[in-house]
Amino acid sequence: MGKWRKKRVCAATVLLMCTAVLLAWCRAHEYTAAPLRMPVMGIVCPASEDDWKDEQYRLLEEQAQANGFDCMIMRTERTQQAQIDAIRALIVYRVDVIMFSPIVQSGWENVLREAEDAQIPVITVDRRLHHRDGYQAVSSVSFPYREGAHRAAAWLRGQSVGTAAELYGTLNASSAQEISRGFREGLEGSELLLKYSLCGDDLRSRGREIMETFVQEYPDVTLVLAQNDAMALGAIDYLKNNGIQPGQDIHLAVFGGGEEIRCRLADGEVNLVILCDNTALAQKAVQTALHLLKDHSAPIQVSVPVTLLTGEDTV
Repeated sequence: MGKWRKKRVCAATVLLMCTAVLLAWCRAHEYTAAPLRMPVMGIVCPASEDDWKDEQYRLLEEQAQANGFDCMIMRTERTQQAQIDAIRALIVYRVDVIMFSPIVQSGWENVLREAEDAQIPVITVDRRLHHRDGYQAVSSVSFPYREGAHRAAAWLRGQSVGTAAELYGTLNASSAQEISRGFREGLEGSELLLKYSLCGDDLRSRGREIMETFVQEYPDVTLVLAQNDAMALGAIDYLKNNGIQPGQDIHLAVFGGGEEIRCRLADGEVNLVILCDNTALAQKAVQTALHLLKDHSAPIQVSVPVTLLTGEDTV
C-alpha cells in the first residue's frame, strides 16, 4: 500500500504540474494573440471655407493613422465655445492626446486645466496660445508667421511702391496678430505703405466685400496682403467680376498656399504666396504627439519654416 500511495502522489503531482504549464501557456497565448490597444488622438476640426485649412486637418489625420494612432475627429462650428465643448468631450472619452488649432489665443484656461488634470497632453497646431499662467502644459507646433511676414515685406518692398491694404484674419488669433505686426515691421522705412486693414474673419465672402471697399473707397491701394487663402480668393472674385486684373492692376500676397491659390499664382493672379507647408506641420505634430505619449512632463514648442513662392521662383 505504501508503494501504491507513493505512485498516486507522484501521478497527482505530475498532473498538477502539467495543468499549471498548460494554463501558463494558454494565458501567454491569449496575451500575445490579443491586439495591442492603439493610442487615440482627438482632433478638433472647425468648419472652414479654406481648402488650405481643410488640407491641414486631412493631413493630420493621415499622418496620425500612419504612425499607429486611432483618430477621433470632432467637427465643430467656427466658435471658441464649440472647440471647448469638443475638447471636453475628448477628455471624457479619455483619448491619449488632443490636437486643435485655437481660433483665438486666449480664454482656454479652464478646459486646458481639465485636460492637464486628466493627464492628457494637448498640442496646438498652426496657431499658438497667449503665453501666461495656465498654458504651461500645452505643446505647440506652428508656423513662424511674424518671421514669414518680415520676409514677405522684404520681397514686396523691392517689387512695388504705393499703398498696401490688409485683409486681416480672425480677431485675437495669434496668426493674424503676428502677420500684421511682422508686415508692418518689415515695411518700415520703405516706399510701400500699409495704410488700411479690415477684418475678414478668414472668410471668402468677407474677402470679396472688403475688396469692394478697398476699390471704391481707397483707390490708391496697389497691393493687398491676405492673411489666408479664402479671403484672397474672395478678393480675386470681386476684382475679376469688375474688370480689374488681379496680379497686375492690384498685386496680391497670400499666407497659406492651398491648391487653388497655387493655381492662381501660376496664372499670374497672385504675386506672392507665403507657403505654410501642411505636410511638414502634420509630420512634426504627430512626432510631437508620439514623444508626449512617453513623457508629457514638459511642453514642446516646434516651429515649421515657411517658404516664399513667386510665379517663377522660390524665394
